[in-house]
Amino acid sequence: MKTNRMSLVLALLMVAGMVLAGCAQAPPATEAPPATYKIGFNSSATGTYATLGLPEAKTAEMIQEQINAAGGVVGPDGKKHEVEIIIYDDENEADKTVSNVTRLILEDEVIVVVSTTGSGTSIAEIPVCQENQTACISMASAKPVTSDSESGTEHKWMFKTPQTNGHAGAWQAAYLSAIGISKVCILHTDDGYGTDCLANFKAQAEAAGLEVVYEAGYAKTDTEFSAQMAGVEASGCEAVEIGSTPPVASLAAIAVRTAMPDMPITLGHGVCNQPFIDTAGAAAEGTVFPCGKVTVIDEVADDDPQKPVLEQYIADYTEFTDGESISTFGGHAWDAVMMAVEALSAVEDGASLEEQRAAVRDYLETKIVEWPGISGLFTFSASDHNGLGKDSLLFVKVVDGKGVAFPESEW
Repeated sequence: MKTNRMSLVLALLMVAGMVLAGCAQAPPATEAPPATYKIGFNSSATGTYATLGLPEAKTAEMIQEQINAAGGVVGPDGKKHEVEIIIYDDENEADKTVSNVTRLILEDEVIVVVSTTGSGTSIAEIPVCQENQTACISMASAKPVTSDSESGTEHKWMFKTPQTNGHAGAWQAAYLSAIGISKVCILHTDDGYGTDCLANFKAQAEAAGLEVVYEAGYAKTDTEFSAQMAGVEASGCEAVEIGSTPPVASLAAIAVRTAMPDMPITLGHGVCNQPFIDTAGAAAEGTVFPCGKVTVIDEVADDDPQKPVLEQYIADYTEFTDGESISTFGGHAWDAVMMAVEALSAVEDGASLEEQRAAVRDYLETKIVEWPGISGLFTFSASDHNGLGKDSLLFVKVVDGKGVAFPESEW
């Protein structure tokens, strides 16, 4: 009897030991890491718009590195989520833009897209963003990127960060009127940016009492402008407006200066970078154009709400790129990516991808109010998916190979 009890005790002890051993060996339960937030990014880092798109891509890379070094983005769940920015290059080709944005939305399953550099390519992506109900934030200036030309209403899923060509045209027309110009010529690329420059500058010039006596287009890859120069000389115009981006904007300026050395030249804000000046060389001297405040930071008042953001971006980008010059185009990317990052705070954990995308879109439209960015103080609304005014630009003149502030008091 005693032996049987001892056997039973030993058996129970063995079972208990096995249970305890099993418990000790079982891995402790761990909480799943917070979901990664994915942002799609597409710019023209190569091709004819490379001087614009490459700073944009580098800015996106910089922001991703900064955010993840800080542990990620805090979501509505109070946890930090890593951010993955998936970056593609469309080479400023519309078909590649459409392909890249489609891939980002359908295959990479990003929550929001920042795309793209050019106006024409941004317009090409509108159906993809609209049909897939994904917010796309463009870095291009043409108003049709966000606004339907027939109804005048904003495309529900399209936003953009650069100032419009209408804002730029208002500056150009005001300047030409102030210096006594009455007849102007317009030269422009036949792409989305150039044709939008033509329409907006022409409207602003005529509203200011200026007569547009000649207008001519050319391809963004053109290098020869003899026909356009003959037209300018025959027209009797007193100033030339160039609606193009580098490098062709530089070549057009050289052509004008070679044929008519004393002709005043104005350009749009698509030339707000050092490569325009470097490529044009002496022909850039004395040219004037509106630019974002980041290019003339010394002229920005200390109490301007943009000032701290501008100074931080300049410092960060300069360090990240080992001293590359600042342009407004990288600033357009900073605004777009940081708006997207902030809007991720509306993404509820466990929500479907469709719900996450809708939450980001609604956040952009309703919560970006007096938001200090690189391009200006943004206020989005249902009727305005750009949120900027003429005062987000300053006038610049090229002096000794650099763009310097050129305020109205000096006109």
